[in-house]
Amino acid sequence: MKFGVIGGAGRLGSTTAFTVGLKNIVDEIKLMDVKDNFAATTAMDMNQALMPVSKTRVTHAKSYEDFADCDIILSAAAAPFTLVKARSEELGRNMEVVAPICEQLKKYCRDTTVVLVSANPVDVFVYAYQKLLGWNEGQILGLAVNDTIRLKWATELATGKEYDKLDGLCVGEHGHTIQLLDEMTYEGKPLTLSEEERARIDSECRNWFSNWQAQKTGTTTGWTSGVSMAAMIEAIVTDSNKVIPCTTTLADTIGYDHCAMGLPCVLGRGGAKKVADFKVTDEQKAALAESAEKISEMITSINL
Repeated sequence: MKFGVIGGAGRLGSTTAFTVGLKNIVDEIKLMDVKDNFAATTAMDMNQALMPVSKTRVTHAKSYEDFADCDIILSAAAAPFTLVKARSEELGRNMEVVAPICEQLKKYCRDTTVVLVSANPVDVFVYAYQKLLGWNEGQILGLAVNDTIRLKWATELATGKEYDKLDGLCVGEHGHTIQLLDEMTYEGKPLTLSEEERARIDSECRNWFSNWQAQKTGTTTGWTSGVSMAAMIEAIVTDSNKVIPCTTTLADTIGYDHCAMGLPCVLGRGGAKKVADFKVTDEQKAALAESAEKISEMITSINL
């Protein structure tokens, strides 16, 4: 199995590629970037770094034609990161990047290829990729698991509970997700949270992005996103049927049309097989509908 990365020399693309390589689950990883020389040297370095620990080989992709035999492609390409108050502000600039990519993928790649998307606002762009490519809904997936990772991170901060023993879920628009706090568990048992703990969790999650922006590095996340994407890829390659939060247009199968958003997906060969069952309160259901409407309005603004 082969995995291609558009934006393979950038932080998110290269981190995902290296994490996938460490898992030893694909035969080849192909890296392409607008900075072609950076893609070439990243491939050279990464290939040698993986050789002692993995059978996966890393090569330099010089054009989209080199992705013709890839089973999974990560599109980590985006307009240069700038300081924004909300991810939706990146919509116009990233659409100028996304449309030409879709043209090339449709021209050179098999229509069974799974495409993973990271450009923000990711909910809008998962929808855009799916519509512009015209491929199966389950094949086009976006990064949503970071929201759930941050929910569990914030819960550890608020409660002192160990992260790896917590389970939880966020759904809806990336960066503005609905935290299903009442469904969280610790060591497999329901987790009871005080009002103070709930407030701390909400504050940590809500302020995380602005705290990141305040550092003024001009970069987006790489390690968290790389680990998250690699987990999605592993589930797809191994046909594990593991449930992982993903941004998906399969939202229409549970009543939310003309949008994509973060939902728990059963992942395996071919991408997302279905949306897994999850529980929401009436209030959360209303918030999810509001989230879907907001995403739909952004999609309409780019004429899709």
